[in-house]
Amino acid sequence: MIEHRRNEKAVLFQVSEVAEVLLDKIYGKTLRVGLCVSLTILFLSVCANAQSTISGFVYDKQRNALFEVDLELLNENYQVRGRTKTDTAGRYTFTGLIDGRYTVKAMPFRFDLEDQEFMVEVVTINIRGGQGVGFFTQDFYLQPKKGGLAETELAVVFAQDVPPAAKKSFDEAVKSLASKREAEGFDQLNEAIRLFPNYYLALHRMGKELFTAKNYEKAIPYFYNATEVNPKSATSFYYLGFAMHNLGKSYNKAATVSLEQAATLAPGSVQVLYLLGTLEREGGDFVSAEKHLLQAKRLSKVAIPAIHKELAQLYGNEMKKFKEAADELELYLSSSKLPVDEAKKIKKIIDDLRQKSKNRPSTE
Repeated sequence: MIEHRRNEKAVLFQVSEVAEVLLDKIYGKTLRVGLCVSLTILFLSVCANAQSTISGFVYDKQRNALFEVDLELLNENYQVRGRTKTDTAGRYTFTGLIDGRYTVKAMPFRFDLEDQEFMVEVVTINIRGGQGVGFFTQDFYLQPKKGGLAETELAVVFAQDVPPAAKKSFDEAVKSLASKREAEGFDQLNEAIRLFPNYYLALHRMGKELFTAKNYEKAIPYFYNATEVNPKSATSFYYLGFAMHNLGKSYNKAATVSLEQAATLAPGSVQVLYLLGTLEREGGDFVSAEKHLLQAKRLSKVAIPAIHKELAQLYGNEMKKFKEAADELELYLSSSKLPVDEAKKIKKIIDDLRQKSKNRPSTE
């Protein structure tokens, strides 16, 4: 683990103090030609059942690597062959593939970016005329979803008169972090913040890096200070709430306050509405949870399994709307393409909910 120096001017509050302040506020398809179309690679392989790999990176419009983006690999019949998530560097990998035509689909709903898919044709040959071993690359550059968090952030004009030395340190930090020189990058971010304590981009970037490393407690003060400097940053409010939520239910009230502000700034954000609804369900505000989860569902162009699952839990466990719970589980089942054994379990739950609905009709 990389040790990060604590910047005394930037980190003004402990996590508990940030939570108290927040509560006080509320209560007081272009394919890569040559890579993907009829690509043939010759290998000196004599393996009878040779297997290939498709891998690449997932970026946003600003070329920032995205972590924990869901990806699916589908065969030529559009059947799911595999699922994975990007790592902290934004990289994904599908291995063990025979020759054929595949579709790789990125589904970045947690980032409010548009889904994207590419066809990748795996064609190999070995010295004996059979299948060889190939390594195929397909990167993604995802676009902001209309009305979503990313688009809202891009639309906000926020300018600061940053001292040249601080800007130089920040620019160097961005390059270092992109080159996986994390220790150097964190030192340069700290220096930028030391030189200019109200440097919004540096504060937000430090928070994002710590969040990605799952160091939520240290990330929170940076996100909080970023929202103080730029109170129109829906993204900073979102990650502030998300980080608090990840620390446990004791911080959910403060997390909800932050997410409500994010939703006000970015009312069309599916990811904000989904997380806000989830927190409201956990906090017992079932009416608000239903409202925000249904909004997220309506705004989604495609079925998002996580939203249907959350609604099913809300309806089935908390609101006792068994018919609605069964309907949402049906949508979850059809959109998630679960393994056979798991799908059978879900179908059994759906049958039970349908039976409960007959015995006790749901209340509109």
